Amino acid sequence: MRFVAEYVRIQVLELLRLPSFFLPLIALPAAFYLMIGVRADLPAAQILFSYLAFAMLGTMMFQFGVGVAATRNDPWNLYLLSLPVSSRVRVASQLIAGLFFAVLFSLPLLLIGVINGAVFTVAPGRFLFGIGALIIGGLVHGALGLALGYWLPARGAVPITNLIYFPLAFIGGLFGTWDLGALQPLHTFSPTGAWADLINSALLGESNRQALAILGGYLLICGFVAVWGYRRVEQTQYR
Repeated sequence: MRFVAEYVRIQVLELLRLPSFFLPLIALPAAFYLMIGVRADLPAAQILFSYLAFAMLGTMMFQFGVGVAATRNDPWNLYLLSLPVSSRVRVASQLIAGLFFAVLFSLPLLLIGVINGAVFTVAPGRFLFGIGALIIGGLVHGALGLALGYWLPARGAVPITNLIYFPLAFIGGLFGTWDLGALQPLHTFSPTGAWADLINSALLGESNRQALAILGGYLLICGFVAVWGYRRVEQTQYR
C-alpha cells in the first residue's frame, strides 16, 4: 500500500499543475447541466446524478484513454517503467488518482445541485447510496480508460476515445432517459447503462444485483486488459 499511496501522490501533484487538464473537465459537465439538465422532465436528483456520472466518465476516459496513450513514451513514464514496481501497483494507483480527480471535478455540479435544490429532493441515506454507486461506476470506467490508454496508438487516442465516450454516454442515458426500442439491451448490458441503473436504484433505496454483476464483470475484464496492456508496454521498452 505504501507504493500505491506514493504513486497516487505523485500523479495528483503532477496533474494539479496542469490547468489545461482539469479546467475543461470541470467546466464542460457543469455547462451541459445548466444548459440542458436543469430543464429535463425527470426527477431533479436523477438528472443531477446522471450529469455527475457524465463528469466522472469524462475524467476517467480522457485522463486514462487519451492521457495514458499520449504519455506512454515520454521520458518520465519511461523512467517509471524502469522501477521495480508491479503492474498491479501502477494500475491501482492510477485508478485511485483518477477517482480523486473525478470526485474533485464533480464538486461544481454538486454545488449547483445545492443551489437549485436538486440535492435536497432525495433523502440523505439514499443520497449517500447514490454517491457509492457513482464511485463504483467510476472505478469500472477508469479500468476501461486504462485498457484503452495502454492499447490505443497515441495519435488515434483522441478520435477513438470520442467515438466510444459519447455513444456510451448516450446509450447509458447520462443525458436523460431514452427509449431505445429493440436496442434496449444495449443500455442494460453496457457499462454506462448498468451504472445509470445502479445509480437510479440507489436513489430509490433499492438494490440492483444485475447492474452490480454487469459492472463487476466489466471491472474484471477491463482491469485484466489494462494490466496486460501495461505489461506489453513495459516489455516493449525494456525486454
